[in-house]
Amino acid sequence: MIQNKIYSIIGHKGYGKTKLTELLILLNKKPCIIADPRYQYEPKEYRRHFKNVGHFRKYILNSGNRKEFYRCKLQLVVNGLDEESFEELAALVYKMKKISFLVDEIDMFAPPTMTRKASFYQIIHYGRHNEIDIFTTSRRSANISRNLTSQTDVVFFSRVREPNDKKYIAQYIGKEYVQTAENLQKFHFLMIDEDFKPHILGVSSRVAHVL
Repeated sequence: MIQNKIYSIIGHKGYGKTKLTELLILLNKKPCIIADPRYQYEPKEYRRHFKNVGHFRKYILNSGNRKEFYRCKLQLVVNGLDEESFEELAALVYKMKKISFLVDEIDMFAPPTMTRKASFYQIIHYGRHNEIDIFTTSRRSANISRNLTSQTDVVFFSRVREPNDKKYIAQYIGKEYVQTAENLQKFHFLMIDEDFKPHILGVSSRVAHVL
């Protein structure tokens, strides 16, 4: 796992994005904050769930809770998010260090119209200085801010169907990989690393392996 990077997982619903992100953040071995607007992340012994940002803020600003978060490498899951509350969450995350920040359905919060004033913009461009890794998921590449896609280090595509997504892959790594992405099975991903080297990644319950 490469540290202090941005990872994007893009693909159709039901093809394993959540399973892959769960595995990636465990491999990352950092405490993690998860923005989960669609309630995708189920309770685990190492997770704490918050029904809104206010409850999360109260927890994380408590010094004892904060120490527990770092010491135990917990995952803090924040639900009940809209654009305004996500901005509040991102502002809190931006002030933290040595963590992972996972945003599910990132297109809800970082659309193509995202401005430089957004706290998530600041995390994208300057979060590396605080050793913040970013993980995002979305269904379509066309719905994501170019500020995010231009800074992404590692991309995972599950099966793609939309013409614009196929066009994006062709422009990103080459037309010869579009058919590969079209034919991916569930829990398989086309991974493009920092060197633009494509791999097929298979994900099981606890393991990811290059095919």
